[in-house]
Amino acid sequence: MWANKSYMSDSTTDHLYPGINRLNYFLAHLGIVAVSIVSAIYFGPGSPVFKILALLIMIASFVLDVMRLRNIGVSQWFAMLRLIPYISLLFAIGLQSAQTGWVESKRLDRAGMIIAAVHVALIALVIYIIFWGKMSIAYFGSA
Repeated sequence: MWANKSYMSDSTTDHLYPGINRLNYFLAHLGIVAVSIVSAIYFGPGSPVFKILALLIMIASFVLDVMRLRNIGVSQWFAMLRLIPYISLLFAIGLQSAQTGWVESKRLDRAGMIIAAVHVALIALVIYIIFWGKMSIAYFGSA
């Protein structure tokens, strides 16, 4: 019963969608973050080597987005949304949440809904912490 069904994998689609699935997309972005942190610590954020690495990391991230858009079945031109502030956050959540072949059903699967809910909860937590931090500074700073 349980052996034949993979609950966290992408669902079966009618067509073949090239590109990168959501797990590999997530792992690739973790690798990009790790390389960014290590290079900033090792070379320093103002060094020319770090500036070149930052450019290469930006290009790699853009290529990953294009590959992910191909995998979910939408136009690769949506990768330009990465350049618009605040919209890029929603774009990133959508890329991480959508399953392979999302264009066929235009609905998230169970794992996609969980991923999107975790993102929304984390964003709400960050907004709450920022708001609470400003309130506590204003309250305690007036004493």
